[in-house]
Amino acid sequence: MTRAYGIVFAAPGEPEVLELREYELRAPGPGEITVAIEAAGVNFTDLHRRSGALEDGSLFPRGIGMEGAGRVVECGRQVHGFAPGDRVAFVDSSTGSYASHAVLPAVRAIRLPDDVPSELAASLMFKGLTAEYLTHRCVPLKPDDWVVWHAAAGGVGSIATGWLVARGVRVIGLASTEAKRRQVLNAGCIAALDPEAPAALAYILDLTEGKGAHIVFDSVGSATVEMSLASLRQRGHLVLFGNASGDVTGFNLSRLGQLGSLHVTRPSLKHYIGQNSDLAAASAHVLLALADGVIRPPQVTRLPLCEAAQAHHIVEARQTQGSLILVP
Repeated sequence: MTRAYGIVFAAPGEPEVLELREYELRAPGPGEITVAIEAAGVNFTDLHRRSGALEDGSLFPRGIGMEGAGRVVECGRQVHGFAPGDRVAFVDSSTGSYASHAVLPAVRAIRLPDDVPSELAASLMFKGLTAEYLTHRCVPLKPDDWVVWHAAAGGVGSIATGWLVARGVRVIGLASTEAKRRQVLNAGCIAALDPEAPAALAYILDLTEGKGAHIVFDSVGSATVEMSLASLRQRGHLVLFGNASGDVTGFNLSRLGQLGSLHVTRPSLKHYIGQNSDLAAASAHVLLALADGVIRPPQVTRLPLCEAAQAHHIVEARQTQGSLILVP
């Protein structure tokens, strides 16, 4: 058996519960491949799993991380289309990508083009797939629609806003610092606003001629939901796809009618790539957009795998621009 190492945690808690351990890697079963990981993406979902906010019922100690990229080193029986040496990426919560190796179903692996390095794939794929379903399959969008995007300089936001702009959508990006707002403007957004500025809502309404946005994409949650609702026009859509500041609870659905017959959805990526055919189509769409320059390679911050706890502190403090990856 192969000796491997990875980040695990024995109980939910603060980032310090993350520790590096060695272990024996199981051989791939029928239909599975073993991937030597060259880079792993860090995402808010990982923080929720570590803290206990997202519970999957698996036994402790648990691995962590759902996004990675590297090379196939072993194939189990009944694997078709992959061979040792092939370069792949994956998005799979069962793998524990903060590790030297992962064993996963071959049908869930994404073949990488030669010109997409593993570090780029690990920084892009989960966020790119999220941006793809949000901007193309979640709610109706057409050119000249107005969109407000919270955390527009973040990993998903920086990809999605550029993709929307390329489709002719008018985007107002919200970001917490001046440097991030410059990044938002460079992505082609019409405006970049501080969401905590007293005049931010009034400016959104002014830009949209008093009507409000057609769609608001909100990954922050409880701290921003009221602003998001107030930013919408009648029959507008709120896409609440994250809860970085906490869950939205105790909401009276009757308010949606009072605020203008608003629509609210709380989507999850797993329901948009759960079928193998959906994953294949969505990942191909992301890679094509990257090749065509519609998606710009994100700014990447690299840390060694052993500094996973520090990576989580950085993400929690919202100190990142673009993507953060761990390198074994």
